[in-house]
Amino acid sequence: MEQRADTIAPYRATVAADRPPRAPSDLLKARLRERAAALGIAELGFTTADPLPRAGFYERWHAEGRAATMHWLRSGERTDPADLLPGARSLIVAAARYARPAQEPAPIAAYAQRDDYHRVLRRALRVLSAELRAIVPGSATRVAVDTAPIREREAAMRAGVGWIGKNTMLVHLQHGCYTLLGEILWTEPVEPDPAAVDHCGECRRCLDACPTGAFPAPYQIDARRCLSYWTIEQRGPLPPEMARALSTRAFGCDACLAACPYGGRALFAEGSLLPTRSDLAGATLRDLLERARDRFWKTFRTTPVERARRRGMLRNLLAAAGNSGDGSLLDLVAPFRDDPDALLAESARRAVAQLAGATELER
Repeated sequence: MEQRADTIAPYRATVAADRPPRAPSDLLKARLRERAAALGIAELGFTTADPLPRAGFYERWHAEGRAATMHWLRSGERTDPADLLPGARSLIVAAARYARPAQEPAPIAAYAQRDDYHRVLRRALRVLSAELRAIVPGSATRVAVDTAPIREREAAMRAGVGWIGKNTMLVHLQHGCYTLLGEILWTEPVEPDPAAVDHCGECRRCLDACPTGAFPAPYQIDARRCLSYWTIEQRGPLPPEMARALSTRAFGCDACLAACPYGGRALFAEGSLLPTRSDLAGATLRDLLERARDRFWKTFRTTPVERARRRGMLRNLLAAAGNSGDGSLLDLVAPFRDDPDALLAESARRAVAQLAGATELER
């Protein structure tokens, strides 16, 4: 990547030859934040690469069964960022904001109505990483976006980006829960920012908004009762209770995000890094059923919806169609009763029975 001389030169001039190179924190942080904003990153926070808090959290979570089938989350303690980059001394946390949809519940959760943030945010962070390595030649960086074993919400709170809310999501004063996180590990020290302060207080709107009671207590989540888990990670049949709770959702759930009072009307403004895709904004269940049936990969290949795969998304959409009470969807739903996939056939039969009953009641 071509480096901008006006960005890098001020740092290089300050590196003394007789000591290990160290970038001046105030200048470095200001310039990196300016560069991050130009890339569309909403917030940048700095902390050390020291071990993160809540040791033993994942082990207890799994032992209690609250991780459901997400066994890949057992990646060690996930508490020491330096394990990912030997010699790491700084951890830079980036938050990219995305717009809250006007429709709630939306068939597709807000974060998935855009290109996959893993790819988009990683590209932006690689630009910043290259600048860091140019600032101090010989230093090393590593970018992590969700898939690397790093406790990103704990890191974000320690870096002052936001606090962990009662719904276990990161909460930002201006952007509410509508942010996605990525990190850069760097082998150079940077003055850490003050940690964020929890502003939840006595509020429990997010907890009360959950349609399935997935929060056994504030700051705790049970994936076995979370609609996001069932529509994204779980591949088998939907239990009747969860299928009904979906309402017209087909991928993810924003109920606890939408209930959070932080951000207000500003949440509906588009972000430049992760804009809503025009073909998914306001998409109806009919639109999505047709696309998932006929051109799933063409429509969803570059979005988070890809994770559910065609089979999972159709299962979810059939359940949502049945819940909708919209008899006009029968022509799309009914043919799936004869699908060779038993999961889809059973989902369709359940949806047809619901829609037929709703149509009968309308007469």
